[in-house]
Amino acid sequence: MPELPEVERARKLLQTCCIGKEISSVTAADDIIVFTNERGHELEALLSGRKLLDVGRRGKQFWLTLSGGLCLLMHFGMTGEIHVQGEKQNHYRKIDIDVGTMWPPRFTKLEMELTGNVRVAFTDPRRLGRIRTFVGDAADCPTISKLGFDPILDPPGLSVFQEAVAKRRMPIKSLLLSQDFSAGVGNWIADEVLYQSRIHPQQLASTLSELQTAVLLQQLKDICNKAVEVNAESKLFPEDWLFHYRWSKGRGRQPAMPNGLRIEFVTVGGRTSAFVPDLQPAPTATKKRKVEREDD
Repeated sequence: MPELPEVERARKLLQTCCIGKEISSVTAADDIIVFTNERGHELEALLSGRKLLDVGRRGKQFWLTLSGGLCLLMHFGMTGEIHVQGEKQNHYRKIDIDVGTMWPPRFTKLEMELTGNVRVAFTDPRRLGRIRTFVGDAADCPTISKLGFDPILDPPGLSVFQEAVAKRRMPIKSLLLSQDFSAGVGNWIADEVLYQSRIHPQQLASTLSELQTAVLLQQLKDICNKAVEVNAESKLFPEDWLFHYRWSKGRGRQPAMPNGLRIEFVTVGGRTSAFVPDLQPAPTATKKRKVEREDD
């Protein structure tokens, strides 16, 4: 699933190519799943003729601010993507679905032509993305206003972060994935942050020490900032990141870091979590439960 860095890449692409241009024509699919309010011809009529004033993002949500007080909000879901004709696509992880090289791309749900011969398409092969309109400031839309802090835009201070973490009696991996806590953090970012912080994904948030939460917050900011700095191009991620070595699960070999330390996997909050047990020891309670199960 595209996470904060790739969504920010899409925002910057739209910001660079589309700001100040007018939407001259629109083609919108009549898809009741992807579009949550206006769709098809109704959306085409609503968007046509409007000027693109700004492009915003919070977490994994991003939006176009248009003239006339209208916003177009978008979320990629699992396989959504923004294309601008003639612009190179970057991916932090290669997806297995080929949208082709023709224009408009395969699986296009929304295509807009703007003045200056700029063409933009939103593709979504698995139809898990979402597009909706909102009248007014996008920040007032519930899908945006209910989000937690954004590690790039407004990371919390240390004391605020420590207090918030200490109140939550849930696995720290689950907390990081909660969009009402840290907006934009997905599976690989959460695993990377925990690996670099040397914290086991199952450790209860409320049991973290002040030092652990301080390291956790710094890693969260550093990892998101680094991924955004390289425009979500995974080849440019630091070589010591877990990201590069976690993907061989299920391919007939034991995933491991370059130094030989094995990578293992555990399900936390319904999500597969990669971790290095030699550097991220299981919390005492988890070890005890494992021993008790073995004794039964």
